[in-house]
Amino acid sequence: MNTALDRNGSERAGSAQIGLAQAGLEQDVAMQATTLLGAKLQTQGARARLQNHDWPPVHACTTLPEALRAFLALDVVARDALLADMRADADRHGAFVHMSLGEIYAYLFGYRDGVATDAADDALESALLGAKIRLEREFIDHWVGRVDAPVFDSVASAADHLDHLAATNPGVHHSLFHYIEHEAPRAQVEMFLRGEVIRNEVVDDEVALLAFGLQGTQKAVAVANLWDECGRGRLENFHTFWLRRFIGPEPDQWDAFMRLRGENPWFAKITSNTNNMLLTRPAYKQMAYGCFMMFESWVEPHFRAIMGAMDRLGDFDNDRRVYFAAHIAVDPRHSRELSEGLRMQCPPLDTRRLNDVVRGAHLAVAAGTRQYDHWLRYFKHATAHAPDGLQARTPVAGAPVLEME
Repeated sequence: MNTALDRNGSERAGSAQIGLAQAGLEQDVAMQATTLLGAKLQTQGARARLQNHDWPPVHACTTLPEALRAFLALDVVARDALLADMRADADRHGAFVHMSLGEIYAYLFGYRDGVATDAADDALESALLGAKIRLEREFIDHWVGRVDAPVFDSVASAADHLDHLAATNPGVHHSLFHYIEHEAPRAQVEMFLRGEVIRNEVVDDEVALLAFGLQGTQKAVAVANLWDECGRGRLENFHTFWLRRFIGPEPDQWDAFMRLRGENPWFAKITSNTNNMLLTRPAYKQMAYGCFMMFESWVEPHFRAIMGAMDRLGDFDNDRRVYFAAHIAVDPRHSRELSEGLRMQCPPLDTRRLNDVVRGAHLAVAAGTRQYDHWLRYFKHATAHAPDGLQARTPVAGAPVLEME
């Protein structure tokens, strides 16, 4: 009798477990049938006017710059010789490397400012990809040069180092941002803000690329960051939509921005090029993660300085402030999540990949601080020589000239 009762009890318990498992499966499946978007894709009124402008706010590409076209026509030996000759002039060298890489990354991102984005061109694209690899080698070996980074054999020690580096590296409180906040005239602040719009105009694509090749918690935090960048599904909360608000809804405001973006100096491309180089080379995947950790950690202190400049100068409404104010709130969380994603990765990264993250972080610091050095030198030189604080086109600020013998 007891045996029968035990058997019946076991059968009921087994049936209950099966029922719970089935309910759990049905719940999991039902969750996939619902949408997180709903009515979030709708825009109305003034928001719809902003959404109607093409993004990013770039001119359609008709041809590559003459300097890059000439470089593409050279053989390997001639390319090496030309780059070696350029190194004697740091500004000429930096301008050519970074403006050329900027053109190549525009092609890879596929918007209208890139060549071969409307129709494939096998010969041109093959040449561009070859030039990309050569110019990235030039960037690493000669433009940025040696970057020393410590080596770690445990995730915890590497992550502790990265957290400390994010809080104390020279880019965090670079003197450029003290200058922007307290001294820069309005024309310089406006120019720097345009540069920030340009620097961040496809950051959602950059975060999407960061998720490629990652798994586990690293991928989870990258995708969570992308979900934030994409407004958690609501178009008017896309971070790039806040940049639309910065420009304004009127066609003449967009025309003015498009016209003035041509004044953006070559060195404003440094951090974007660093990021995009690492994102588009599979062997640098974990370096890209470390690079992104540093760039995210800079946002809050730098944007506080920008908001301080807006307060000092006045006449910056909420549409022009929202991008910067929102990132002061969100990016410290992103920085924490990137650190946690590394610490909690399962299985943990092996030693090589772990130290790639560290190397990428130190490369980001080296490249970013050089960009800020260039901006500060540019602005201070301009202040000393121009009433409005904006200098005319110079070899430092403008496009490079590639001289061919």
